[in-house]
Amino acid sequence: MSRQEYIYGRRNIREILERHLEKGSELSFQEIWLTSGAKKELEEILSELGNKLLIKEASPSKLDKMAPGVNHQGVLALRIQLHSGDKKSFDSHLENCKGPILVLDRIQDPGNLGNILRTAECFGVETVLIPDRDSSGITPAVEKVASGALAYLNVFKVGNLAQILEKLQKRNFWVVSTSDKGTEDWSKIPAWEELVILMGNEGEGLKRILMEKSDFTVRIPLHGHISSLNVTVATGIVLDRLKNRPK
Repeated sequence: MSRQEYIYGRRNIREILERHLEKGSELSFQEIWLTSGAKKELEEILSELGNKLLIKEASPSKLDKMAPGVNHQGVLALRIQLHSGDKKSFDSHLENCKGPILVLDRIQDPGNLGNILRTAECFGVETVLIPDRDSSGITPAVEKVASGALAYLNVFKVGNLAQILEKLQKRNFWVVSTSDKGTEDWSKIPAWEELVILMGNEGEGLKRILMEKSDFTVRIPLHGHISSLNVTVATGIVLDRLKNRPK
């Protein structure tokens, strides 16, 4: 890492620590700075970690200097590793991967990416793929907006989404995309666990080559004067419709 990056936000840090204690997931930080107020709020969970963390108390002004311009809420943790895997680690993950898999094509706004990850985790998605180019990475800002969801998600950066989709289809996954020209009946889509769900760029939507790889293309019906939805809202609607279909 060429420069120091911090994970921040009380809820975000709490979720990461709780996930570590419950599931034994690896911590992505070993040093944490807290104001006295934040330390008191997180005191119980910090005590359970024993000597796994180096805990330092700091003033709000010191935290402001360490991470200028962020709403740290009185807590900063120094990142020691990125929270995303690469294609090689995804290939290994795929051996025992269960669906659905959420594929995000060129989501460039960190706020959108963070909210999508949070939404995906709420609906029970465990695996997310993002391209290694033209997409927001898993930055501290994304982690903050995701509100701890990254502690429960497997996020992978991959190079060629079209090739990945072909590989997933060979493993009996069905690829679902959205378009205002979609004609598929939502009720005819295969089971939730068998799906790869594609969501596209904020302005341009999905690349044509990804649309062409889709097995099903559905449409979100709109009834107002505005012709499109924010990608975070659209993702939530798609996940809800696919997850909570009548049996």
